[in-house]
Amino acid sequence: MLEYWPLILIGVVALALLIWSLVRQHARNQAQKTELQQLDFQPCGEQKAWLEEAVTRMEQNRRHRYEVREPKRLSGEPAVYFYVKVSHGGADDEPLVEEEVLFPLKRPPTAALLLTVKPSSIAPGFATKMLAGLATGPWDTQPDDLKRLEIPLALKGTNLLAAMGPPDANLYDLVDSSTLSVVQGLGDCGAMFVQFRDGWCAVSSSHSQTPFRLVELISRIRPLL
Repeated sequence: MLEYWPLILIGVVALALLIWSLVRQHARNQAQKTELQQLDFQPCGEQKAWLEEAVTRMEQNRRHRYEVREPKRLSGEPAVYFYVKVSHGGADDEPLVEEEVLFPLKRPPTAALLLTVKPSSIAPGFATKMLAGLATGPWDTQPDDLKRLEIPLALKGTNLLAAMGPPDANLYDLVDSSTLSVVQGLGDCGAMFVQFRDGWCAVSSSHSQTPFRLVELISRIRPLL
């Protein structure tokens, strides 16, 4: 019997981790449901097809197909959408699942732009340099028409990790400083990627690891609407 104790112990630990993960996920789902109700997001399933087209235009990636799940719209104007975005790549690839908020911009950038941000709790250093390099790497999830941009000296060491835009573009020529200031704060409410295109902005976060704090996020983007 003693020889089976390591296997039994491994099984008990694995079960405990599974239960902890399920409890944590349930708590997160309940918290998000409360936030959606507090903000007055309403289901808008009739706009699912339009949102999938909008996401596809935003992403500009011919290697991936995009699916929108559980779309909701914030009551009032302008239109602000929240949904789960699923990116389907190759047949052997796991779908990439993210939460995303999509909204129109009062002062849109002059060209398409993809920014990567971090929370203030992660201090600048080796880890952030690694993250910045990964964010602009030659992955098949990147937009087809955007290239890595140099971060201006004044923005180095801030919550802005990386930028992608038209080849040889200057970040300050694409977007105004007030918009950049808002974007730098979005990492503190769960955002990781901020994408601009055709007068719209999409703010996304990993669905399972860094969920949005929606109330704070919506408050922060108000100056951009």
